[in-house]
Amino acid sequence: MIQRLQSVFLLSAAILGIVIFLFPIATFLSDVAYFKFFICSVRDYSRQPFGDEAAQAMQFPMIYTTILAVLQLIIVVLAFITIFKFRNRSLQIRLNYLNIFLSVLLVGGIFYYATLLEKQHHITPQYGVGGLFPLVSIILFFLANYYIRKDEKLIRSADRLR
Repeated sequence: MIQRLQSVFLLSAAILGIVIFLFPIATFLSDVAYFKFFICSVRDYSRQPFGDEAAQAMQFPMIYTTILAVLQLIIVVLAFITIFKFRNRSLQIRLNYLNIFLSVLLVGGIFYYATLLEKQHHITPQYGVGGLFPLVSIILFFLANYYIRKDEKLIRSADRLR
């Protein structure tokens, strides 16, 4: 039964996981530099692309953002897999807890790498909509778990009546 409420929450979390690639997580703006931190890259929008600040931005290792992007892809794939495991509710709950754990790691990684950029360029970040998506996904995973447990209780109570 894919049309259950928890499937809607899981699908919403997966869609948010895909949309996060389109929106910047944080924006770093100063007189000299203008950077946008996306989950898959750090893009330089400075007026002087060959200045000192731009050279520092290119020194930011892409491995950091690659790790975040791969982690987000794992979360999205796991959310889609969880939707179709509706016959095994205990496995669905465990996969949701794994997704919650990975999402918390993602949020921690996002703020860690934003802090690294902040220290490297001495610019305070302005967090955007992209930074909220993983937090909303965590809430959606918790709601999905709540309704999966509710279904499990309903089925167990129906089994007792038989």
